[in-house]
Amino acid sequence: MHVKTLILGAGLTGLSTAYHLQQLGKTDYLLAERQAVPGGLCASQTRKGFTFDCSGHLLHLHTDYGKKLVKKLLKNNLSRIRRRAWIYTANARVPFPFQANLFALPPERRQACAEGLLKAAAKPAREPNNFEQWCLQSFGKPIYDIFMRPYNTKLWGCSPRRLTCDWCGDFVPLPSREEILLSAQKPLRKDYGYNAYFYYPKRGGCGALVGALAKGLKGLRTRLAVTSIDLKNKTAQAGGKTITFENLVNTLPLPVFLRLLKAEPRLTRLADRLTHTSVNVYNLALKKEIAPFSWIYFPDEQDPFYRIGLQSGFSAANAPAGASSLYIELPGALPRSKQMEKRIWKALIQKGIIDRHDEVLFSFWQFLPYAYAVYDKRRSRAVRQAVETLAKRGCFCAGRYGKWEYSFMESSLLEGLALAEKLV
Repeated sequence: MHVKTLILGAGLTGLSTAYHLQQLGKTDYLLAERQAVPGGLCASQTRKGFTFDCSGHLLHLHTDYGKKLVKKLLKNNLSRIRRRAWIYTANARVPFPFQANLFALPPERRQACAEGLLKAAAKPAREPNNFEQWCLQSFGKPIYDIFMRPYNTKLWGCSPRRLTCDWCGDFVPLPSREEILLSAQKPLRKDYGYNAYFYYPKRGGCGALVGALAKGLKGLRTRLAVTSIDLKNKTAQAGGKTITFENLVNTLPLPVFLRLLKAEPRLTRLADRLTHTSVNVYNLALKKEIAPFSWIYFPDEQDPFYRIGLQSGFSAANAPAGASSLYIELPGALPRSKQMEKRIWKALIQKGIIDRHDEVLFSFWQFLPYAYAVYDKRRSRAVRQAVETLAKRGCFCAGRYGKWEYSFMESSLLEGLALAEKLV
């Protein structure tokens, strides 16, 4: 078969690209998805009256078009929610972001953080070579040691010394030094971070957005895995068939895509320079209403998980009345075992999130093999070489995984629009 545009992966970016192509009157495309349902990591599932996403998937909308598009797709099925997030460390619950809420720490830690910040401020500023240096220069050693180092080591699976600062902009709030010092005395009446407010469907979980995007897409094909690509002849092998194309859009994880390329050794070798983390998600359904919160960060090394979210807190429809649901995120290298489940329960009980007498209705694991593209020193050059070389040959990489970046869902929606307009 022949199509003008072949799109790989029906995650949010692939769906948005196909949706906007069709809105522009172009239906000569094929959106190939290997799974049985579209959505990728933005899909949702229902179990015994509960709705679960693939860990936390929330809509952070900051552009007029992003808001307009989501409201058009979901209509009345959308809520705007204020963030309620904490950091739990050494028996202290510190509001997020940590560096702007030092007042919640014990007095000795509070004083150490303030003194560490002043010491950092007294040193001459220089261009940081890595994330560790950026943190030490921006916040001082105590804030780095208490939160930034242990949390980011869990999240990224490596020392902050190995990470660049390329990803920090939207994701690490940077209050002024005056604000950080003032936060050691009292709470600041200010919202920090891109996620101070977020949007979420009232019904259907994050998958409601996926369903709205996928509805009516004429070129969407599920259970269709592309197994090899010949850029020179513009052909792809999928489901035992040969597909020819004029334009190719990749939203698959970039190293996975590069290894699909036939007779492209220079591009394929770039895949070895790209590293990532995987995530285990332990989902827990309880016959209990948990006091509302959005999510909690856990930097302390004795806790196996690094973040917990209250899935039922995003929407009342995510759990039956009188029940709650949690998603618990752990590094992918940790085992998914009964022993680990007991360790998780023990930590949740110790922190007062659940009680030993609470009734567990059911639990299950999810494994996300590609969760975060690691921003090490090899990433930037390898991604640039791959994306620029592919674009010259009519192949466009897009989205969080196609461009091998750290981004949020609105970025995927907007990239789909921009790419569709470019292709037209």
